[in-house]
Amino acid sequence: MKRIYNFLILLLLAVYVNAQENKELMLVTLSNGEVVTYNVNEVESITFEIQNVEEEEAPSFPVADGSKKLDTYNPQKTASELLSSAGIACTDTMGKIVITDAEYQEIKSFTDKLVAGCTTQKEIHNACFKWIYANVKYGTEYADGSYVNNDPYPVFTKKIAVCQGYSNLLFTMLHSQGVPVLVTNGYLNGYGVFGGHAWNYVNCDGTWYVSDPTNGGIFTMSQTSSYSHLIPQSFDVMLFDKDGCQFDYNEAHLNICSVTTKSKYFVTPYSVGGYMVTSFNPTVDLPANVRELYIGKNIETFGINRVGLNYHGGNVEYIHVDPQHPTLTSYKGVVYNIGSDEPKYIPAGMKTIELLPMKSIGKNLIYGNNNVEVVVVAEGTQSIENWAFEKCPNLKLAYIPEGVQVADNAFFDVHPDFQIIRGSYPGTSQANE
Repeated sequence: MKRIYNFLILLLLAVYVNAQENKELMLVTLSNGEVVTYNVNEVESITFEIQNVEEEEAPSFPVADGSKKLDTYNPQKTASELLSSAGIACTDTMGKIVITDAEYQEIKSFTDKLVAGCTTQKEIHNACFKWIYANVKYGTEYADGSYVNNDPYPVFTKKIAVCQGYSNLLFTMLHSQGVPVLVTNGYLNGYGVFGGHAWNYVNCDGTWYVSDPTNGGIFTMSQTSSYSHLIPQSFDVMLFDKDGCQFDYNEAHLNICSVTTKSKYFVTPYSVGGYMVTSFNPTVDLPANVRELYIGKNIETFGINRVGLNYHGGNVEYIHVDPQHPTLTSYKGVVYNIGSDEPKYIPAGMKTIELLPMKSIGKNLIYGNNNVEVVVVAEGTQSIENWAFEKCPNLKLAYIPEGVQVADNAFFDVHPDFQIIRGSYPGTSQANE
C-alpha cells in the first residue's frame, strides 16, 4: 500500500524585502508563478501544505507463467525457435552494419543488376551468395600488410575479408533487395577448425535458412542437425519489444538488452514471445532513475563477466534476488551464488558495500568502481590480499574487524584521504554488541 505524507514546507523561491512607509514587506514567489506580499511584522511564519505526496511502492518478483524454457545447450534449436517466434519483423534494421548512404547505394545498384531476372527471394539469395563465394577471398591482411576492414563496402571493393566481412556483405546485398536477413556470431566446429565465426540467417519466401557464405553452406533452419557445426551465440538484431523492455539473443540466452522505465525499480520480466527470459545483460545504459533491481528466479546469467551491468548499470545501488531462485541470493544488495562467500555481482552504483564473511578477500574483488565510498568487511574474514580494492577513487573508508590481516597494497589507487577503521560498521549487529 502506498504511503501518503503531509508536509509543511516553507516555499520561498524568491525573497525581496523593502522598507516602505516604515513597513517591511516580503515578496514570495510561489512555484506556480504567483507573487504574494506579506508584512513581516505581522506574521511569524509562513507555511504551505502539500498533500498526497506518494512514495513509490516496492514491487514484487515476477511469477512463473508457463512459458517454455529454451535449451541453451542446443543453441541451433534455441536460435531457430526464437526467430520463428519473432518473425521477419526483427530484420527491419541494419543491425550493427557500418556503411554510408553512398556506399549502400553503390552496392544496391550492383545487386540490382546481379539479381535482374530473379523471381523469388530464394533466387535472389542464391545469386548474391554465389557471387560472394566466388569473388571474395578469405584473408586477414591486404597486400600492404594492413588488416582487412570487414565492413561491407571495403569487402565489396577490395574483395578480401574474414567471415565477418562475408556475412556483412551478404547482409547488405540482400537487405538492399528487401530480403529479410540478419548477421549472427558464434562458433564454427567443422572443416577441421574450431573458433569464432559469423554467418547469416535469411528468410526466403517464408522459410528461414542458415547461410554461411564463407564456407559455401546453405541449410534449412528447422533442420538443425544439418548445421550442427555452426553454433550460434548471438544475433545483431532485437527480437522483441514489450512492456518497456527490448530482448535479443545473446550468449545463447534470451536476454534483456534494453530497459525503459520511469520507476526507481526494475523487475526482470519472466518471459516474452512464449519463452522464458534467462539473461539480463544490457547493451545500452539503464535509465538514470533505476536504482534497484529485482531479479526473478528465471534469470540465470548477467552475461560473461557481467559486462553489461558493469558498463550500463552505473546507477544501480541495490539488487534483490527472488528467495526462490535456485542458484542466486543477495545480501545487503550484493548478489552471490548460493553457498559462496565471494560476490557474483556488486552493483556499480552502490556507495556502501557490506560483504559476507570471506576467508580471504583476493585480488580485484572490487576494481575500477567510481562510486563506492565505504567498504565493510565482515567478522570472520581472515585476510585481505594485495590489490583487493583497486582503482576506486572515491573509496574513503574501510571498516575492518580487529584481527583481519591487511596486505600493504590491499587498498590501491583509492581516495587520497582513505583510512581504515578497525572495528564494526556503525549500526550493524556486531557494532551494537
